[in-house]
Amino acid sequence: MVRTRSISILVVLLVVLAGCLGGGGSDAPPAGGDGSDGGDGGANDGGSGDSGDDLDVVDSEAALREAGSFTTAWTFTMVDAEGNETTMSNRFAVDLVANRTSEILSVTGETGVSYERFTADGQSYTRYGDGEQTFYQVTPVQDDPVASALSRGAAVSYDDFEDARRVGTETFDGVTVDRYEYTDRTLWRQYGAGTFGTERNVTVQEFTVVTLVDGDGLARSTGWTVVGETDAGETVTAEWRFDLTGLGSTAVADPDWLAEAQSANPSG
Repeated sequence: MVRTRSISILVVLLVVLAGCLGGGGSDAPPAGGDGSDGGDGGANDGGSGDSGDDLDVVDSEAALREAGSFTTAWTFTMVDAEGNETTMSNRFAVDLVANRTSEILSVTGETGVSYERFTADGQSYTRYGDGEQTFYQVTPVQDDPVASALSRGAAVSYDDFEDARRVGTETFDGVTVDRYEYTDRTLWRQYGAGTFGTERNVTVQEFTVVTLVDGDGLARSTGWTVVGETDAGETVTAEWRFDLTGLGSTAVADPDWLAEAQSANPSG
């Protein structure tokens, strides 16, 4: 049995949000993947599979730059021993041709927080808070949009899943993809460590990875699920997922709040 004494989800939130308050995009590691030392994740070269049912993916960064536009979506959901659910999500739309990006990060649950960021023509506009608590930050764009959009997927190294096997086909974002699955409870230490919001001992019962790969070898969706049980018999779970959609068809419009952000920061 694989056991752990896990840290509080507060640590996970701090890691996620620490990289989210700067201008022009975040490159912080995603929650649930802090223990990973496995390469570029969404931009990582594939496993060692040769053909057939073996997992083999291409460099997603090169493919996305060639596509010209795309959207990434990352979600991380945890249910603790008390049944409290916390979800963190990040949507990042990129249009390289128009030189525009749009990003939304939100955290639901007891520690709710969110922000929106829009970049165009070398300027980054960020909206924090809501209602009377809203404020804006305007700064020059400092980060590469493709790298920023892929940063949430940086917890995944496909080399770790080289033994994943093709189990069928399905449709994702309008394209046919091969579905690969891999189960190995020992890998939770790299990808799931620190995700359970409890100080109790937890026995990890399941760790499963699912990857959807399109006909060009691009990993369009990758996610893992870890399930554990405390000594008191309480179930705790964590789910992480990273998707690539809208290749070549993503457009980024001005947000409704852009004029307000510009007027609040006239020198920005």
